[in-house]
Amino acid sequence: MKKTILAFFFVFISFNLSWSQEVTDYEKWELNALRAETVIETDRASIEALEKLRLQLVQWRTSFQQLQNENQDRIETIETQIESLGLKPESGKDPLEDRRVALDKQLAKLNEPIVRAQEAFNRADGMISEIDTLISQRKASEFLQLGPSILNPLLWGSSLGDVFKSFATLSKETSGVLSSTYFQDQFSDRLISVLLISIFSILLFIYSGSISNQLNTATKRFEKVIEFLSLCFKYLLRYLALYSLINLAQSLSIFGIRGDLIADNFYLWIGYFIFAFWLVERLQRSWQLSATNKLSVKNLRNFAIFSPLLLMAQDFGSDLARLQLLEQQSFSVLTSALTVLAGILLWRISVLLKSVISSTATLSSLQLKLLGFLRRILLGVAVISPLIAAIGYVNAGSAIALPMIKTLGLLALIVILQRLTFDVYAAILNKSEEEADALAPVLLGFIITISVLPFFAIIWGTRVSSLTELWIQFQDGIKIGDSRISPLDFLTFILLFTIGYMLTRVVQSALRGSILPKTNLDSGAQNALVAGLGYIGVFIAALVSISSTGLDLSSLAIVAGALSVGIGFGLQNIVSNFVSGVILLIERPISQGDWIEVSGKMGYVRNISVRSTRIETFDRTDVIIPNADLVSGVVTNWTRGNTIGRVIIPVGVAYGTDTKKVEKILRDIISKNEHVAKDPAPGVVFQGFGADSMDFEIRAILSDVNYMLSVKSDVNHEIVKRFNKEGIEIPFAQRDVWIRNPEVLKDV
Repeated sequence: MKKTILAFFFVFISFNLSWSQEVTDYEKWELNALRAETVIETDRASIEALEKLRLQLVQWRTSFQQLQNENQDRIETIETQIESLGLKPESGKDPLEDRRVALDKQLAKLNEPIVRAQEAFNRADGMISEIDTLISQRKASEFLQLGPSILNPLLWGSSLGDVFKSFATLSKETSGVLSSTYFQDQFSDRLISVLLISIFSILLFIYSGSISNQLNTATKRFEKVIEFLSLCFKYLLRYLALYSLINLAQSLSIFGIRGDLIADNFYLWIGYFIFAFWLVERLQRSWQLSATNKLSVKNLRNFAIFSPLLLMAQDFGSDLARLQLLEQQSFSVLTSALTVLAGILLWRISVLLKSVISSTATLSSLQLKLLGFLRRILLGVAVISPLIAAIGYVNAGSAIALPMIKTLGLLALIVILQRLTFDVYAAILNKSEEEADALAPVLLGFIITISVLPFFAIIWGTRVSSLTELWIQFQDGIKIGDSRISPLDFLTFILLFTIGYMLTRVVQSALRGSILPKTNLDSGAQNALVAGLGYIGVFIAALVSISSTGLDLSSLAIVAGALSVGIGFGLQNIVSNFVSGVILLIERPISQGDWIEVSGKMGYVRNISVRSTRIETFDRTDVIIPNADLVSGVVTNWTRGNTIGRVIIPVGVAYGTDTKKVEKILRDIISKNEHVAKDPAPGVVFQGFGADSMDFEIRAILSDVNYMLSVKSDVNHEIVKRFNKEGIEIPFAQRDVWIRNPEVLKDV
């Protein structure tokens, strides 16, 4: 037993002396690694000692990881030289054999420290994993450890007596310090400074509200933001006042040896109270709980008082047990009692949430559902945790109830910060509360929620070292082929792609607004050129961004092959439309602004994208036509190349009318229309004899075919006017009905 103790002592002393040194001596690493493996195999060190050992191993591992990246440029140069020598001949003498041997020796010499660092890295990483496993197993056994039950009344008296005995011991130490000559001399020497600091701290605490109210002089636009900052400043001043008093007491060493160890937690405990009171006051203003709702206000105040008291009592009991001032059995009973009180407090908070849900009309349906879900969880914890602690699973009950109190505080902080983002957004942009419900503050609120997830994990027992390890793995990134993509590489990809995309848009805007209008290109060619440049720019930006991450594009060949199979089966229509869109932009059979007719739809081309083309019909509706239909189908383009087009207007007159006179009138009418071209001259054709009329056609070339309908309308109006004046009849269909047996109708 003595040898084991001496071995452990030697191990920890050697660690303290050597772990902090730079990783330049592998002999020291080998010695310390063997000793670390001994500690892990014996499994007798405390959790605190294992955590320290793990931290030291992480430092070694980080150093070895850095060593693996040394000489990489030189190694790549030599590998390139070896490749340039080509393959060694299968037969005959190799004239470059000496050079190959020399380069291979250089490469082996450069790789030797890297290989050694890799081996040491893997060894350190393995020991870290073993320590994590040991700590997890111990915490799990502690969580499920069965202890004394609070239901046993025989334990109450002894446990309460141990608590009072601990207080008496600490009080005795403090009294001994206060009555000592050293303290009295020190106090008398510093009497003036002690009085000034004490008076200043007390006045600062009392008048913190008045000082912070001086900030509330802003306009209505920044009223809510300044109100938030004023409240934060108020409680910050109070914390500083209490902090200075505790620091003054510690500087005088009035708590004694063991009391000073406990006094180190005073800063955290007053932080509990300050944060709880700030939280409650802020929530009371946000939920607009007036004095008339006495139950809600009372429950909030109870939360501000009792939740930090419970957390402080739990920490204080742990310190007493750690300093061996409190027996383990008494500490278990004390923890069980605190768990029961925490359950009562959580039940009261669930009652508060119920009143908030029923009385607050400004909450959305999602917020109401979340509050309802949280209320049910609180009720479950309020019932289950005291029962578990009463049975004897004290650690399990405490590990559920007390972290739930901290979780509530953190959730309330998230709600307050999310509300602050809306207020800041509304104040900066000078918008109302309804208008501030936009995407930007919602995204900021989401970022806030994600950023506090590690704190939730720590509250519920996750070790900081585990989160650190997870962060290290996240920084290492994921391996794709022979390349590794880290978060920094991903951010670089996003940044470069964004820059390339913005530059593409700037060039497109410059071409569209300044350069192309000064050329002889028509609008369709201009739009096609700008669109094609946009696709090329985005493709180049994506290519440069992917290359910047160090990803070997040739390694994507297999992925591209797999995608091609999927494209051949499931994405063929999309690819067909995409290729057709590229063809439309290159060949330009149609352009933006053309009047076309396709698949029975007629209208103007408003936009040509890579997948489809948007057509605006004459009744102002948009029709989306797949590009494949425009390439493979029959398309009539009325304005391709120019706007000249022909109009045909049919006219019918009654039999017996002078046809030459009709032809002259029609020619005169069409020649006077301003949209009809003079060359070639319009014509009138006597088509033939119809069933009810003699049929004529007016055929004319229009300078702008877009006016076809208006020309038809104007010409028809003029025809009616002239025919009425000239006495020419426009016939309508007539039918003669012959009755074969008229005598039958007479009988009827």
